[in-house]
Amino acid sequence: MPRIKVVFFDAGGTLFRPYPSVGAVYARVAQQHGVHVDAEHVDKVFHAKWHERNGLTSLAGLSSEKIEREWWHSLVRDVFGNLAQFQDFEAFFQELYDLFARAECWRLFDDAVPVLKHLTEKGVRLAIISNWDHRLFSIVKQLGLSEYFEQVTASSVVGVAKPAKRIFEEALAGVGITAEQGLHVGDSLEDDYHGATRAGLKAVLLNRQRKAYNDVVRIESLHQLPDHIE
Repeated sequence: MPRIKVVFFDAGGTLFRPYPSVGAVYARVAQQHGVHVDAEHVDKVFHAKWHERNGLTSLAGLSSEKIEREWWHSLVRDVFGNLAQFQDFEAFFQELYDLFARAECWRLFDDAVPVLKHLTEKGVRLAIISNWDHRLFSIVKQLGLSEYFEQVTASSVVGVAKPAKRIFEEALAGVGITAEQGLHVGDSLEDDYHGATRAGLKAVLLNRQRKAYNDVVRIESLHQLPDHIE
């Protein structure tokens, strides 16, 4: 069996998460613009609108930062469409959009850095494959993760999103290995686990919510990941 040379990680939900939540950040910035909304309700509406659009998969054409901004502008407009009226929505949106490019809106999971450090010390190469826009590179850098990852593959830059095979092929080509030499870990059963296995990689599902799955290689914490590699 070929030795695992590179471990690919998903980003959001695997290495870091919104802090304290998308709805909380939206509500806080809205309040600064004179609009008062319930954070939990905003969070529910956001996730409903997000799933209607199939997340950032709909940005999987060769994108640009302008197109990405327009996509997010439409989403945020829909989220607040029936909740509130802004005196200056454009100013609110710009502040919100810029804010989510900064580390203050994100928190690393406690198990992320210790495991990345351990794998690096063991000589395992690391990379990221994520359905994300151009802001991912800034977030990774600001969270102090750049030293661990030799490559970051973002769907909107590559032009195709997980679970499509081509995004994994692009990432493999970038680090110069075959699929059999790579392992992908992420929190989405379809995008990360099935997407990676169909592309020929080994895969581990990060099951932080401890859901019941059959015939799936899974872990409940990244601390368990080295056992699947070593």
